[in-house]
Amino acid sequence: MTTHALPADQQFFADLLAGLVLNPQQLGRVWFARRSAALSADGVSMEWPRLEVVLRGEYGNGLIVEQKQISQGEMLFLPAHAANVPVFKKQAMLLSIVFAPSWLGLHFHDARKNDAGIAQRKMVLPHPERGERTAILMALTHLSASPQDQAIIQPLALSLLHWCRKVVSTLPEAGVSRADFLYQSVCHWVQDHYAEPVSRERAAAFFNISPNHLSRLFTEQGSMSFVDYVRWVRMAKARTILQKYHLSIGEVAKRCGYADSDYFSRLFRRQFGLTPGEYRARFQ
Repeated sequence: MTTHALPADQQFFADLLAGLVLNPQQLGRVWFARRSAALSADGVSMEWPRLEVVLRGEYGNGLIVEQKQISQGEMLFLPAHAANVPVFKKQAMLLSIVFAPSWLGLHFHDARKNDAGIAQRKMVLPHPERGERTAILMALTHLSASPQDQAIIQPLALSLLHWCRKVVSTLPEAGVSRADFLYQSVCHWVQDHYAEPVSRERAAAFFNISPNHLSRLFTEQGSMSFVDYVRWVRMAKARTILQKYHLSIGEVAKRCGYADSDYFSRLFRRQFGLTPGEYRARFQ
């Protein structure tokens, strides 16, 4: 009988998670990050929940005084849109997990290297959001308002690590290529961020790939370039807004990611053969 091994990075994270869930006595307090109205350049905030586990040494969240020294075995849970300023102490090793709707992101940081802020090992695994994970994340998010309930919180965090281990220890499904999954993930990201300044460099940095890799991904997996796809998403959103809402053309442009309404109008006419105003008049 043939034994199928996990890919090297996946096996690395499977081993890390196994070490955590098989030694629960080494896990400690779960801290909670909060939203920040003004985030500095070294701050991190995501639209998805995160869990950071200190594997060795000390790690800190520079935004909250009592979280500046998070010890080995302790964890930092960040609900969606919560922020932190990572502070890597000497000898710190950290496992960071991102829970996106269609994928699981894993990053390993080692402060013994030159720049602990850059993950030494990282990977993204396709996995659709399902009931078990969603229920745990919702419970932890709710409990962030009462962080003193560690007798409830810590078992939930352990259950989440068990779930992660199960996902990471599973062989990739046959027929689902890593490139196709990454392409779909970038497309979903664009659909979520089309109203913001979106660039090839920003998207590539978020997914930990080079801008050239991102361009090749769209060339090989899609039917248009990354820039064309961003414009396509924005124009589709603009049509919907123009059909349903009575907003100024400048406001429509702004909501679709364009600061210059004249430039937006030129793009819209080039795509649909009508100005935004002419298009809207058809639905009045």
